[in-house]
Amino acid sequence: MTVKIRSNETGVSPVVGVMLMLVVVIIIAAIVSGFAGSMVSGQKKLPQASIQGKFSVSNGMQIIHAGGDPVALNDVNFVIRDNSVFGPNVEQTTTQMLNKNNITNGNSIPIMNPDGTVNITSFNSGDTLYVNATCSSCNSLQPIVAPADYDGSSVTYSGSDLAHWNLCLRNANSIGKTFSLEMNDKKGSLIARTDVTVSA
Repeated sequence: MTVKIRSNETGVSPVVGVMLMLVVVIIIAAIVSGFAGSMVSGQKKLPQASIQGKFSVSNGMQIIHAGGDPVALNDVNFVIRDNSVFGPNVEQTTTQMLNKNNITNGNSIPIMNPDGTVNITSFNSGDTLYVNATCSSCNSLQPIVAPADYDGSSVTYSGSDLAHWNLCLRNANSIGKTFSLEMNDKKGSLIARTDVTVSA
Protein backbone atom coordinates (compact mmCIF):
# COMPACT_ATOMS: atom_id res chain seq x y z
CA MET A 1 0.00 0.00 0.00
CA THR A 2 1.36 3.32 -1.01
CA VAL A 3 0.84 6.29 1.27
CA LYS A 4 0.83 9.69 -0.38
CA ILE A 5 2.04 12.49 1.78
CA ARG A 6 0.60 15.82 0.79
CA SER A 7 2.58 18.88 1.73
CA ASN A 8 0.58 22.05 2.35
CA GLU A 9 2.66 24.99 1.04
CA THR A 10 -0.17 27.41 0.48
CA GLY A 11 1.01 29.71 3.34
CA VAL A 12 4.55 30.16 2.02
CA SER A 13 3.73 32.18 -1.09
CA PRO A 14 1.95 35.11 0.69
CA VAL A 15 4.72 35.34 3.31
CA VAL A 16 7.39 35.54 0.61
CA GLY A 17 5.33 38.19 -1.24
CA VAL A 18 4.98 40.33 1.89
CA MET A 19 8.71 40.05 2.60
CA LEU A 20 9.57 41.14 -0.93
CA MET A 21 7.20 44.13 -0.67
CA LEU A 22 8.82 45.18 2.62
CA VAL A 23 12.29 45.02 1.08
CA VAL A 24 11.15 47.14 -1.89
CA VAL A 25 9.51 49.73 0.42
CA ILE A 26 12.66 49.96 2.58
CA ILE A 27 14.85 50.47 -0.50
CA ILE A 28 12.56 53.19 -1.86
CA ALA A 29 12.47 54.92 1.55
CA ALA A 30 16.27 54.88 1.69
CA ILE A 31 16.54 56.42 -1.79
CA VAL A 32 14.00 59.15 -1.01
CA SER A 33 15.71 59.91 2.31
CA GLY A 34 19.06 60.22 0.55
CA PHE A 35 17.67 62.69 -1.99
CA ALA A 36 15.90 64.72 0.71
CA GLY A 37 19.04 64.86 2.83
CA SER A 38 21.17 66.09 -0.05
CA MET A 39 18.57 68.75 -0.96
CA VAL A 40 18.45 70.09 2.60
CA SER A 41 22.22 70.12 3.00
CA GLY A 42 22.51 72.01 -0.31
CA GLN A 43 20.41 74.90 0.97
CA LYS A 44 21.97 77.73 2.93
CA LYS A 45 20.90 77.66 6.56
CA LEU A 46 19.29 80.84 7.88
CA PRO A 47 20.99 82.39 10.90
CA GLN A 48 19.15 82.02 14.19
CA ALA A 49 18.95 85.47 15.76
CA SER A 50 16.54 87.78 17.55
CA ILE A 51 16.20 91.54 17.30
CA GLN A 52 14.67 94.33 19.34
CA GLY A 53 13.84 97.82 18.22
CA LYS A 54 13.32 101.28 19.65
CA PHE A 55 11.80 104.23 17.83
CA SER A 56 11.58 107.81 19.03
CA VAL A 57 10.08 110.64 17.00
CA SER A 58 12.79 112.92 18.38
CA ASN A 59 15.83 110.60 18.20
CA GLY A 60 15.16 108.04 15.46
CA MET A 61 15.42 104.26 15.50
CA GLN A 62 17.65 101.63 17.06
CA ILE A 63 17.92 98.03 15.86
CA ILE A 64 19.42 95.77 18.53
CA HIS A 65 20.83 92.29 17.95
CA ALA A 66 19.35 90.64 21.04
CA GLY A 67 21.07 87.27 20.72
CA GLY A 68 21.89 84.38 18.45
CA ASP A 69 24.10 83.97 15.41
CA PRO A 70 26.13 86.76 13.84
CA VAL A 71 24.40 88.06 10.70
CA ALA A 72 26.18 89.13 7.51
CA LEU A 73 24.70 92.58 6.87
CA ASN A 74 25.27 92.31 3.14
CA ASP A 75 22.94 89.28 3.09
CA VAL A 76 19.97 90.77 4.97
CA ASN A 77 17.38 93.49 4.59
CA PHE A 78 15.49 95.34 7.31
CA VAL A 79 11.79 95.82 6.66
CA ILE A 80 9.22 97.90 8.54
CA ARG A 81 5.43 97.95 8.26
CA ASP A 82 2.72 99.66 10.27
CA ASN A 83 0.63 97.40 12.49
CA SER A 84 -3.17 97.41 12.40
CA VAL A 85 -3.32 100.15 15.09
CA PHE A 86 -2.60 102.57 12.22
CA GLY A 87 -5.75 101.41 10.46
CA PRO A 88 -7.28 98.35 8.82
CA ASN A 89 -5.27 96.50 6.19
CA VAL A 90 -2.28 98.87 6.26
CA GLU A 91 0.37 96.19 6.71
CA GLN A 92 0.88 95.58 2.97
CA THR A 93 0.59 99.17 1.80
CA THR A 94 3.14 100.41 4.36
CA THR A 95 5.78 97.69 3.88
CA GLN A 96 9.09 99.46 3.39
CA MET A 97 12.63 98.14 3.07
CA LEU A 98 15.08 100.34 4.95
CA ASN A 99 17.85 102.03 2.99
CA LYS A 100 21.16 100.61 4.28
CA ASN A 101 22.88 103.92 3.45
CA ASN A 102 20.83 105.44 6.31
CA ILE A 103 21.62 102.72 8.89
CA THR A 104 24.80 103.31 10.90
CA ASN A 105 26.76 101.81 13.77
CA GLY A 106 27.54 103.64 17.02
CA ASN A 107 30.33 105.58 15.28
CA SER A 108 27.92 106.94 12.63
CA ILE A 109 29.48 104.76 9.92
CA PRO A 110 26.79 103.60 7.47
CA ILE A 111 26.35 99.89 6.76
CA MET A 112 26.60 100.61 3.03
CA ASN A 113 27.82 103.47 0.90
CA PRO A 114 25.77 104.88 -2.00
CA ASP A 115 28.10 103.08 -4.45
CA GLY A 116 27.17 99.71 -2.90
CA THR A 117 30.40 99.08 -1.01
CA VAL A 118 29.95 97.67 2.50
CA ASN A 119 31.47 99.32 5.57
CA ILE A 120 30.07 97.03 8.29
CA THR A 121 30.05 93.34 7.49
CA SER A 122 28.65 91.66 10.58
CA PHE A 123 25.77 92.28 13.00
CA ASN A 124 26.66 90.46 16.22
CA SER A 125 24.83 89.74 19.45
CA GLY A 126 24.83 92.92 21.56
CA ASP A 127 25.40 95.25 18.58
CA THR A 128 23.08 98.19 17.93
CA LEU A 129 22.42 99.84 14.59
CA TYR A 130 20.96 103.36 14.31
CA VAL A 131 18.78 105.38 11.99
CA ASN A 132 19.15 108.98 13.15
CA ALA A 133 16.23 111.40 13.45
CA THR A 134 16.90 113.06 10.08
CA CYS A 135 16.92 109.70 8.27
CA SER A 136 13.81 108.66 10.25
CA SER A 137 11.65 111.42 8.78
CA CYS A 138 8.70 110.09 6.83
CA ASN A 139 10.11 110.92 3.40
CA SER A 140 13.44 109.19 4.21
CA LEU A 141 12.23 106.20 6.22
CA GLN A 142 8.86 105.60 4.52
CA PRO A 143 8.92 107.28 1.10
CA ILE A 144 6.05 105.08 -0.14
CA VAL A 145 3.60 106.73 2.30
CA ALA A 146 5.06 110.21 2.76
CA PRO A 147 2.78 113.05 1.59
CA ALA A 148 4.20 114.74 -1.51
CA ASP A 149 4.05 118.17 0.15
CA TYR A 150 5.76 117.13 3.42
CA ASP A 151 8.99 119.04 3.98
CA GLY A 152 10.63 116.25 6.03
CA SER A 153 11.79 118.40 8.91
CA SER A 154 8.98 118.19 11.42
CA VAL A 155 6.93 115.68 13.39
CA THR A 156 3.83 117.70 12.56
CA TYR A 157 2.20 118.35 9.20
CA SER A 158 -0.15 121.07 8.00
CA GLY A 159 -0.84 119.79 4.48
CA SER A 160 -3.95 118.17 3.08
CA ASP A 161 -2.76 114.55 2.63
CA LEU A 162 -3.67 113.38 6.12
CA ALA A 163 -4.42 109.84 4.94
CA HIS A 164 -0.73 109.31 4.17
CA TRP A 165 0.59 111.44 7.02
CA ASN A 166 -1.30 109.30 9.53
CA LEU A 167 0.72 106.28 8.36
CA CYS A 168 4.07 107.96 9.08
CA LEU A 169 5.99 106.72 12.11
CA ARG A 170 7.80 110.00 12.82
CA ASN A 171 4.54 111.75 13.52
CA ALA A 172 3.59 113.17 16.90
CA ASN A 173 0.20 111.46 16.56
CA SER A 174 1.88 108.04 16.19
CA ILE A 175 3.30 108.01 19.73
CA GLY A 176 2.11 104.86 21.50
CA LYS A 177 1.36 102.98 18.27
CA THR A 178 3.36 99.95 17.16
CA PHE A 179 4.99 98.84 13.94
CA SER A 180 6.72 95.67 12.85
CA LEU A 181 10.49 95.48 12.32
CA GLU A 182 11.82 92.45 10.43
CA MET A 183 15.23 91.16 9.44
CA ASN A 184 14.97 89.00 6.30
CA ASP A 185 17.45 87.33 4.01
CA LYS A 186 17.66 88.59 0.43
CA LYS A 187 15.09 86.02 -0.70
CA GLY A 188 12.59 87.43 1.80
CA SER A 189 12.80 84.57 4.32
CA LEU A 190 12.20 85.82 7.85
CA ILE A 191 15.16 85.66 10.24
CA ALA A 192 13.76 87.77 13.09
CA ARG A 193 10.76 89.98 13.83
CA THR A 194 9.74 92.29 16.64
CA ASP A 195 7.07 94.89 17.36
CA VAL A 196 8.32 98.39 18.17
CA THR A 197 6.37 101.06 20.04
CA VAL A 198 6.74 104.66 18.86
CA SER A 199 7.84 106.89 21.72
CA ALA A 200 8.36 110.63 22.11
